[in-house]
Amino acid sequence: MTAPHSLRRRITSAFGLIALCTALLFSGFAVLLMYTLEDEFFANLLTQETAHQQAHWRTTGALAAPLRPSVSLHRDTSSLPADLSRQPGVARGGEFFGDEGRHYHVRQLALPHGGAPVLLVAEVSSELLVRPRLPTVLGLLGASLLAILALTLALGYWLAWRATRPLESLAQLVGSAAPAQLPKGFAAGYPRNEIGALARALDDAMSRVAAFIEREQHFTRDASHELRTPLAVIEGAAFLLAEQPMPPQAAQQLQRIRSAATQMAQTVDTLLALAREDLAQGAGPRPEHAAQPVPLLPLAESTVVQLAHLLEGKPVEVEVAIDPRAQFHMPRSALAIVLSNVVSNAFQHTQAGRVSIGFADGRLVVRDDGPGVDAAIRARLFEPGVKGGTSSGHGLGLSIARRLADRIGLALELEAGAQGGTVVTLAPRK
Repeated sequence: MTAPHSLRRRITSAFGLIALCTALLFSGFAVLLMYTLEDEFFANLLTQETAHQQAHWRTTGALAAPLRPSVSLHRDTSSLPADLSRQPGVARGGEFFGDEGRHYHVRQLALPHGGAPVLLVAEVSSELLVRPRLPTVLGLLGASLLAILALTLALGYWLAWRATRPLESLAQLVGSAAPAQLPKGFAAGYPRNEIGALARALDDAMSRVAAFIEREQHFTRDASHELRTPLAVIEGAAFLLAEQPMPPQAAQQLQRIRSAATQMAQTVDTLLALAREDLAQGAGPRPEHAAQPVPLLPLAESTVVQLAHLLEGKPVEVEVAIDPRAQFHMPRSALAIVLSNVVSNAFQHTQAGRVSIGFADGRLVVRDDGPGVDAAIRARLFEPGVKGGTSSGHGLGLSIARRLADRIGLALELEAGAQGGTVVTLAPRK
């Protein structure tokens, strides 16, 4: 189906508009020419009559009988036909329309040797050629216009189809290309014109993109292997150590190591999946990357437990007030990373006061009593490497969180709290 604003439709419309304007102009010119020729015929008729009367006056001093019965002579306007005499300017001559279809051509006749002017009146209604045949002429012109318009539209559509077919083929080829299977060497099948130049440019660009994707795939595969292996070793060693008797403080530290290793493995897995485009709205080959109902209360509680060490030695109260029925439908692993980044920022920047995690109006809300966000960086806060003056990190957490949130259909917004601090809201995009 052709789009309403497609190039093919526009080219066809342009052809049709040009044909319509040309045909209308030609038709108007033809009708005008017919009327002009007819008027010229009647003007010649009066010119012949004028010459005849002037020659007769020079010879005899009197007016002669008109050459044609349709012509009459009048010494003054009082003798003119009633439908002609009441029209203004008749004494100066010209063309006039009378009653019952009568049509007059009037000319003032100047007689030689001081003779008084005489009005020559030609009633030419019986000799009109254009007006009686005007409906037929207009019908023929209209039929010709429609025929020309139809022929031009057909020709324009054919030319537009010939011109845009390579573009449509190129658009379908590029639009249907998968990131892992970009087409190569397709430019040879296109004509050597502007479209061919575009195809060659796209071919070259896709070749470079394909090479870049191949390098990224190699890096992702290698990074996956190199990162997962030491994490598996850490998790295994921590599990074996947990089986050994140890002081409570050491057991607590070991538990933190196990939690951090588990969280790191989950983070690595999700980030690598993000690089492979496995998290496009919950579509992924691994179960943990699939969209699913995620209860928010246990997720928030486990996040607080994992990050509790960030609050050690600080008078900070943590409040989790989430309806047990509240849930988001999205990949759990990615949502956990986003929430972990948000809560981690709240814990790190809050030195005293409260951090609350709540749920209202379909949104997960994290509030803290920290120093808030510097107004100078608020507009660029989600850019990589942007961080506040009191931050000890690398400024990547919120950037990663925003990227993941966008990929799984989660809106992440940050604003200043009414009483200071920061308010971060998470909500599924509609």
